[in-house]
Amino acid sequence: MQTKAYGKLCSLFYDATKQFAPEKEINFYESFIKQNPGRVLEAMSGSGRLQIPLLQRGYEVDGIDNSRIMLDRCLERAAKLNISPIVYEQSLENMDLPHKYTNVTIAVGSFQLITDKAAALNSLKNLHRHMEKGGNLLIDFFIPETGDSSPFIREAILDHNSKIRLTTNYKFDTKESKAFGYCKYELLIDNKVCEQEDETIAICWYTEDELQNLINQAGFEVVKIYKERFRATGDSDILHAKIS
Repeated sequence: MQTKAYGKLCSLFYDATKQFAPEKEINFYESFIKQNPGRVLEAMSGSGRLQIPLLQRGYEVDGIDNSRIMLDRCLERAAKLNISPIVYEQSLENMDLPHKYTNVTIAVGSFQLITDKAAALNSLKNLHRHMEKGGNLLIDFFIPETGDSSPFIREAILDHNSKIRLTTNYKFDTKESKAFGYCKYELLIDNKVCEQEDETIAICWYTEDELQNLINQAGFEVVKIYKERFRATGDSDILHAKIS
């Protein structure tokens, strides 16, 4: 299934609910950058949730994402902070960047949006090609709860009279380790729906062994899987690998 995602209302909702990475998460990634200084790539960077805070701390961090809307939001948000990030509108599967990187991050489970396993492997190989010897690859991954498929409703307040309501219905294919989310975004002004946007997202998931095997196939050596809790929504597992 092709993912149809990251429209205007989605990007506004994302920014309102995931403005910037929490300090604990920023500190975690910063610890690797300090140990291995150099140019950083935030892969699947979206609207700069992690990229912008790292730039604010003085690091050289590029972003790459295949959504023009999300990258434009990143540039808009950064401009308000007098920051000019470097971003590339490319998919990881077809990436071709002018730099090599000492650290590459893929945060908040974004890698799992690449649901085709061959494309995921090719993406990892491309990242490997763009990394300096001894570079760190850090991938945040998760396994979703598959038991509840009832509609899930969330709201994001934009200002005193407007908000975005998101209604999501999930379907799970546990045999293929894939989940599909059918999302409806509604812009409400004075509690009246003024605009609507539909979105379909698909994710896959891996066991630790499956992900480690994929990482190894791409030429990396897994160092450690960290168990962290950055957000109230749940735990984060972060796989740390180096070029072997």
